[in-house]
Amino acid sequence: MSDQNKIVRFAPSPTGHLHIGGSRTALFNYLFAKKEEGKFVLRIEDTDKERSTDEMTKEIIEGLDWLGLKSDDIPWMQSKYIDTHVELANKLLSENKAYRCFCSQEETEARRVKDGKVQFFMYDRYCLKLSPKEIEERLKNNDPFVLRFKIPEGETKFKDRIHKEIKSNNREIDDFVLLRSDGTPTYQLSVVSDDVSMNITDVIRGDDHISNTFKQILLFLALGKKPPRFSHLPLIMGADKKKLSKRHGETSILEFRKNGYLPEALVTYLSHLSWSPNDHKKIYSLKELINDFNFSAISKNSPIFDYDKLNFLNSKAIKEKDPVKIIEILFNDSEFKAKYESRGSEKLLSLIELVKPRMKKVHDFIHQFDIYLSEELIYDDAEFKKLNTESGNMINLIEGLRAGFETITDFTEENLEKLLRGYAEKKGIKAGEIIHPLRFALTNTTVSPSIFEILIFLGKEKVLARISGFVDFLK
Repeated sequence: MSDQNKIVRFAPSPTGHLHIGGSRTALFNYLFAKKEEGKFVLRIEDTDKERSTDEMTKEIIEGLDWLGLKSDDIPWMQSKYIDTHVELANKLLSENKAYRCFCSQEETEARRVKDGKVQFFMYDRYCLKLSPKEIEERLKNNDPFVLRFKIPEGETKFKDRIHKEIKSNNREIDDFVLLRSDGTPTYQLSVVSDDVSMNITDVIRGDDHISNTFKQILLFLALGKKPPRFSHLPLIMGADKKKLSKRHGETSILEFRKNGYLPEALVTYLSHLSWSPNDHKKIYSLKELINDFNFSAISKNSPIFDYDKLNFLNSKAIKEKDPVKIIEILFNDSEFKAKYESRGSEKLLSLIELVKPRMKKVHDFIHQFDIYLSEELIYDDAEFKKLNTESGNMINLIEGLRAGFETITDFTEENLEKLLRGYAEKKGIKAGEIIHPLRFALTNTTVSPSIFEILIFLGKEKVLARISGFVDFLK
C-alpha cells in the first residue's frame, strides 16, 4: 500500500437502473479500495434534475447493498455541491483559463456546414477573439453565454493501470463547456470539482470515459490539483459481441434478484469479467475476492456476458446455501409465506435439502413447494407423454405396487427399496420401468430427486393417496 490512503468513488447517475456494467465497476472499485485498506464511496451524480429521480437513487443503493458493496461514507449527493462547482468555474475565468462564449447553438450549427454538407466541427474560438469592450457590451445587453474551458497547447497523457500510456494532442480536444447558459455546471466540471473535494486518489470506470479523462486531467492541472490515477475497464459485451444492453436480458441488478439469482453468485461472476479469481468454479465471498484481487491481472479485452456460466455459478451457490437462508429469501414473498409458513420449519428445511441439488434459481423452489406440499396433484398430459408407456399395463403395475406399500409398517428407505426392487423382479421388469411411472405419480414430472427420498419425504399416507389419484388420472 502507498503512503497515501486510497479513496475511490463509484459515481452512477440516478437517471437509469444500476446495470451489469455499473455493478462490475462498483465491484472492482470496492475490491481495489479494500485490498489497499482504503475507502469506497458512493457518489450520486444527480445534477440532471429533469431526468434524475429519488426512486432511481434508492434502487441504486438497494442494488449495491444487495451485492454487499456498501459505501464507507454516506452517499455524496452531487447536487448539494453545485455552488462549489460554479465557484471553481469562475476561478478559472478570473485566471484567463476559461472564457465566455456568446455563440448560440444555431450559430455554431451553421458554422458546421460547408458546401452544403455537415462537417466535423470543434468550437472555433470565435468568442475568444472578442475584445473586453465587446464582452462588456454583450453582458450589458444580457446576452446569454456559456463558460468554456480554454484548452492549452501541447499534449495530454496519462498512465492507465489497464491500457498503459494513453495520450492525445490537445488540438484534438474541444474547448468544452463548464457552465451552461443558465449557470448550471456541466458533467466535466462537476466530476472534477467533486473528485477534488472528496480527495479521490484513484478513478476506476468504463473505457467509454477515456475521452473524458483528457478533459478532466486538464481541468485538474488548471486548478493546480494533482489528477487521480485512472483505470478504464473494458466494456462488457453480449453474446452477439455488441455492447451489453436490455436486449440481452435483465436490465437492472434488482431484476437479477427478482429472477432468483443469489448475490454471491452474481458477485463471483462479475469478478470473472476482465479479471479472474483463482478457481473458476468456486463461489467466492467478498472477503475471499479482496484477498485474491490483483489489479495488474485485469485484461483490457472486452469480456462476454455468458448466462450459462452465471447459471452454473448460481446453481452451485444454491447447493451451498444454508436452507434457512433460502427460506428467508422465499418468505420475502408475502403470498408464498402465507401459503407455506404453517407447514413447520423442519418440513420446509427438509424439502429444501431434498430438491436444491437440481435448482438453478431460487424461485425454482416455489414450483417444488407446490409439487411436494400440495394436497392434490393435477397431472400434466404433455409431461405424462414423456413416460412413453402403455397406460393399461401401467395401471396394473402401479396398483400392485400401492398394495405392497400398504403392507409396510416401517416406512424406511431400506424397506421401500427392498419392496420395490423385489416387486420389479417378480413382474420380470427392470426397476426403472416401475420407478418412472411412480415418480410421475408422486411429482407430476419425469425428473426428480431419488425416488426413495421422495417416498420418505411424502410419507406413507400421502404416497398412497397420490398413487390412487394417479390411477384415477390413468383411468
